[in-house]
Amino acid sequence: MALGSVGPVGADLTIAVPPGRLGLPWLGETLALLRNPFAFLDVRRGRYGPVFKSRILGRPTVFLCSAAGADAFYDAQNIVRDDAHPYPIVDLFGGVNMEMYDGPRHRALKTITLTAFGPDALVAYLPEMESLIGDRLAQWSRRPEFSATAELRKLAIEVICLNLLGLEPGPGTDRVCQDYGTVLRGIVSVPLGIPGTPYGQARAARDRLLAQILELVQARRAEPTRDGLSRILTSRAPDGRACTDDEAVLEVHHVVMAGFIVYALMAEVVRRLAEDRALAERCEQEVRELGAPLRLETLRELAASTQVVNETKRVVPLVPLAFGRARQSFVCDGYRVPEGWRVYLALSLRNRDPEVWSAPERFDPDRFGAARAEQSGHPLAFIPQGAGPPSGHQCLGLEYSTVLTLAFMTLLVRDYEWDLPDQSLSYRWNTIPPEPSDGLRVRLRRRV
Repeated sequence: MALGSVGPVGADLTIAVPPGRLGLPWLGETLALLRNPFAFLDVRRGRYGPVFKSRILGRPTVFLCSAAGADAFYDAQNIVRDDAHPYPIVDLFGGVNMEMYDGPRHRALKTITLTAFGPDALVAYLPEMESLIGDRLAQWSRRPEFSATAELRKLAIEVICLNLLGLEPGPGTDRVCQDYGTVLRGIVSVPLGIPGTPYGQARAARDRLLAQILELVQARRAEPTRDGLSRILTSRAPDGRACTDDEAVLEVHHVVMAGFIVYALMAEVVRRLAEDRALAERCEQEVRELGAPLRLETLRELAASTQVVNETKRVVPLVPLAFGRARQSFVCDGYRVPEGWRVYLALSLRNRDPEVWSAPERFDPDRFGAARAEQSGHPLAFIPQGAGPPSGHQCLGLEYSTVLTLAFMTLLVRDYEWDLPDQSLSYRWNTIPPEPSDGLRVRLRRRV
């Protein structure tokens, strides 16, 4: 089979497994991955090529980095999701949620949960979103300066809790924000559940969040409202299946955590438009034609602004990996991936593949414009939030994250000017998502 090809190999053991190190019997290279997952991928791709092996938390694992790897990963004959995710992720997500298995139950729950992120839901969420973003921008403009990373974390949770759970901003959502930050830090910490350790703190935060979500599920079950949780609880799959309370708790926890990390996209917008005033002016001119209030159909027409949002998703990846397990042995880039091994697709490297993206380290929204359309170079070239149909394993909040970032960006460039005081703008790549090391300090002023 030729180098670069993808396909099943059955019992043919003459094809070599990928290069790499399995390391110690259980630990393997787990600590290196936890210390900095993005550098782990960069270093090993440079050392071994686009497919390599390792041992993570006791399991032999193949990492796929190329276009052929993406093709192989999203081939259902090759990859299943059950028993694929690392234990700490399953643990801190509260158990096995629908993105961790396949089949009819997955499709039913995904269809039900998508009702909280469809066009009707987004239209209903947008007025709350606009009002809350506007209030927060006004507050920040009255300060000499503020940390965009810290404040946008809070804003992301406030908007998601309001849209999805019907929770008004206040001390309660502040605690939710703190707890989700603790859980995310736990995902990249050594998984020792001893009280006081980062992982032990993350498990305690998880328990508080799950208990709060269960109370909300029971309340919305008894008296539905117009929030996303009520949409989920009152929906039915095509086969008539409904979401149980336990399923709803796990899916809401999963969705809120995934939505929380969208703060990194908003922070990247603030940074990049401050650095490129000509780009900011293009976006400002575009949004001034929208009028008020914001409407979903007009947000979708913002060509330049949408290109900026897509480029933020490409440059600052929300997550480094997608998780699977080999259903059968198959060949990818000339190497055999053994049946039963875990298989992780390097999403962050796909978004910086020089075979797809020109000067991939440069922030260049025009690469998404019609004249260049670099994302069209391969069907799986641009997959910052996974791939496949919405009813499959694509991120539930793909469009929600875009709409939230566009709404924030629209109000920012329309009504404010800002600059960045002297600071380090390098990223801390040992966090999920990566964050500017000095917290992205900003001086914001309302336009006169």
